[in-house]
Amino acid sequence: MLWALFLAHVAAVPAAAAAGRTSMRAGLFTAAAAPAAAAAWAAAELAGGGRTNTAELVWVGGLDVAIRLRADSLALMMTLLVAGVGALVMVYAAGYFGRNAAGATRFPATMLAFSTSMLGLVWADSVWTLFIFWEMTSVTSFLLVGHKHADASVRMAARRALVITAGGGLVLLAGLIVLAESAGSSALTAMEPVSGPAAATAGVLILIGAATKSAQVPFHVWLPGAMAAPTPVSAYLHSAAMVKAGILLIAVVGPALRGVAAWKWLGIAFGVASVVWGAVGALRHRDAKLILAWGTVSQLGLMVTLLSVGTAKAVLAALALLFSHALFKAALFLVVGEVDVRTGTRDIGDLGGLHRSMPTAFAVALLAGGSMVGLPPLLGFVAKETAIEAVLALAGAERAVVAAGVIGGSVLTVAYTVRLLHGVFGPGPPTPVGANRPLMAAPAAILGAAGVVGYAALSGVNRIVVPAAAELSEKADAYSLIQWPGLKTAFVVSVLIVGVGGVAGALWASRGVGRLPAPVGASAADGIVDKTLGFSPRLTALVQHGSLPVYLAVMGTVAVLAAAALASDFAGGHLIWWDHPLQAMLAAAVVIAALAAAFVGSRLGAALALGSVGFGVTGLFLVHGAPDLALTQLLVETVVVVGFVLGLGHLARRFPPVTGSWRSVRIMVAAAGGLAVTAALAAAGTNPTGKPPTLDLVAEAVAEGGGKNVVNVILTDLRALDTLGEVVVLATVAIGILALARVRTRPQAQTQES
Repeated sequence: MLWALFLAHVAAVPAAAAAGRTSMRAGLFTAAAAPAAAAAWAAAELAGGGRTNTAELVWVGGLDVAIRLRADSLALMMTLLVAGVGALVMVYAAGYFGRNAAGATRFPATMLAFSTSMLGLVWADSVWTLFIFWEMTSVTSFLLVGHKHADASVRMAARRALVITAGGGLVLLAGLIVLAESAGSSALTAMEPVSGPAAATAGVLILIGAATKSAQVPFHVWLPGAMAAPTPVSAYLHSAAMVKAGILLIAVVGPALRGVAAWKWLGIAFGVASVVWGAVGALRHRDAKLILAWGTVSQLGLMVTLLSVGTAKAVLAALALLFSHALFKAALFLVVGEVDVRTGTRDIGDLGGLHRSMPTAFAVALLAGGSMVGLPPLLGFVAKETAIEAVLALAGAERAVVAAGVIGGSVLTVAYTVRLLHGVFGPGPPTPVGANRPLMAAPAAILGAAGVVGYAALSGVNRIVVPAAAELSEKADAYSLIQWPGLKTAFVVSVLIVGVGGVAGALWASRGVGRLPAPVGASAADGIVDKTLGFSPRLTALVQHGSLPVYLAVMGTVAVLAAAALASDFAGGHLIWWDHPLQAMLAAAVVIAALAAAFVGSRLGAALALGSVGFGVTGLFLVHGAPDLALTQLLVETVVVVGFVLGLGHLARRFPPVTGSWRSVRIMVAAAGGLAVTAALAAAGTNPTGKPPTLDLVAEAVAEGGGKNVVNVILTDLRALDTLGEVVVLATVAIGILALARVRTRPQAQTQES
């Protein structure tokens, strides 16, 4: 079923683009069909107990490289969110865009391509599969953020998002490789707990990669800038989809790295800093979308903190927050988008009185905002209570740091939510509004009402969230989400948070909106990219100056340095000078010809000297009993020598004068390279691993390869693509020689005619 759903998404991408030729609305409705089917399937699976579904496509079995998909309880929960919210947002976008909106073929297809990439990321069960879809989400989100590419500021915001998230992806790849090596498996669900320096390195690298995607301080600067995208993109990517990729990554690799101190404390540092700074940023802005974007940074930080703490109840609270956040934050983004479309502004300083003219949007905003604050009877209240209980259950310095960040950030969350609702819907001169758009209002109403329904049907939410948490922490199934926790310490703390935050928000709103803060972080990130792009041409001109001898000298030096690491393993006891005196004679001839090529002054003489080297190697192959290799080498050398002779006719007969010092440098580099290769081969032969594959190759040559010549079987079966490449190279060389010959003979023919 996984392959069927995934291929349906892939097939729907061109279908959405084709439908977009008719209208934007047709393209979006076509794109919404596949996510809606995936969401319905996930809901049915979860209702039936969350049966695990797997699929696999092996690419290179011997290297454990395969596309592995797995939909367990956690993946099914994420599928429900990613696909369900995605389908609703695409319906919303049909009302958001006008009938003649630009990009009617591009936007629906890109939106679905992103949804497909996110679905693959959710289902990934190997580090390679996860990384592939991780990078695909970075590329497709770049295209979505840059939808209005004619605007220079939009292009800058899209570039910033791509540089940070794609750069984090490279760091993530390094971490995943180290983790797979340490755990002994590339399958995410099969990894055992790891420890030691390698595990610490993997944990740090993976956390940095996750922090870039989930907009954790200091990598958060791309997220506010991404609000330049159309509101449907912001609602989808920054509530249920892209920013949750990092949270999902931390969740799935957490069980393997939970015993690593660096993993825990770096995650807490990222999370606590983001909780507080994101909430402060939300209080400082006046654009409603930017307030929600900065609030997303804060709430993602809360999830990172809880997952890094790693206790069973903290993991449950993190997944409950993930689930509720996707619902209330998507609803708030959709409401802000409707306000923007119908009033022409998102500035809370220019809005007011919309509770009368937009009552449906006001009701949805109250429900979603109340869930974000943590008010009953809403799903956000249950998740926030569980989070506070998990924090209060900690001890020592860990409790002090985490509690200060979580409680302080929660107070600020209440404050900026009150300020947002007051600025948009509170008292003031009524803002003129345009006509109602049902396609925009309905998806927002569904998501807003989901918070109430989730609280009322909390047993159903428990059947979704608790099994997912139990897959990450064995003891998580001992807990459950509770509608009314009673008058406990956590509830008292929640009341204080709401009270203090509400007062602070009211006081802040009464001060007015104030000045727009300068985007210091975003400007710094853009400055780094600009300076890098400006420095690159100068660096390229310095190191790529076109001197082939210098390139060869540098490469030879690097090869020698790389081989120097093997010097300690060098041993010559297993080496022999020759098996037959003829080998020594041929080797001496090769050395003499090579030296002659270094000193000869004419181009033709150099070509013949190099050909002599090749013919000497041909003789060595023949003496070693490899006539097929000897024949191949003979043909190649003949073609190369003929090509040199024909091509050199268009150049000067002799080389430019070379100083003795430069010739000495080249000889020294060549000699050092030869000695390095010899040392490396000797070191490799000193410590053989396993048994030689010769006997296996001989035994399987006929049965598997269909040939008695083992060398031919290797060339045509084991390294078929390599052989194909060599054939292509030879064909290309032959074509080049023919072209040179024709260029040379054409002037002669013209001379005879004249």
